[in-house]
Amino acid sequence: MDDADARDRLLKAALTCQSALIAYAHALLADYAAAEDVVQNAFVVVARRHADFQEGTSMLAWCREIVRLEILSHLRKSRREPTLEDRLLHDAMDSAFVAYQGEGAGPRADYLRDCLAKLGGRARNLIRLRYEEDAKYEQMAESLEMGLEAVRKGLFRTKQQLRECVSFRMRQDPIL
Repeated sequence: MDDADARDRLLKAALTCQSALIAYAHALLADYAAAEDVVQNAFVVVARRHADFQEGTSMLAWCREIVRLEILSHLRKSRREPTLEDRLLHDAMDSAFVAYQGEGAGPRADYLRDCLAKLGGRARNLIRLRYEEDAKYEQMAESLEMGLEAVRKGLFRTKQQLRECVSFRMRQDPIL
């Protein structure tokens, strides 16, 4: 098999991950158009670096790392240097992304639903507005009659609470 065939085969495999990669980028950028652009740029890198992929490893994990680097590049190009908070959020989202991909996502998804049901009204509304309605922070602040910083901190704390709840439930489940 020549180099062009190997590249084409790898790109075809990488394209099966496209929707998951866009969801990942959107979660980090909160901008669907920017997420699509970042993933497209990542596929250019995938094509260029196809020889770096090691057979037998996760295509999704390899592509996700390339997307993560493209997100950081996008933030720098938009003159927004990633803050410590951005980097922590990216790490947390990266961990969550890994946890919910592949086998075993069913019980984790059930745990997440249970943990969501336990949230208080305001926290549940933050999650609903952000992830179901794709609302921007400013829209969330207006809708919930909260300050912008209160929305950011509240959403951060709520996501942290959900991660801890799901992790706790996973540790308690002897089957996993």
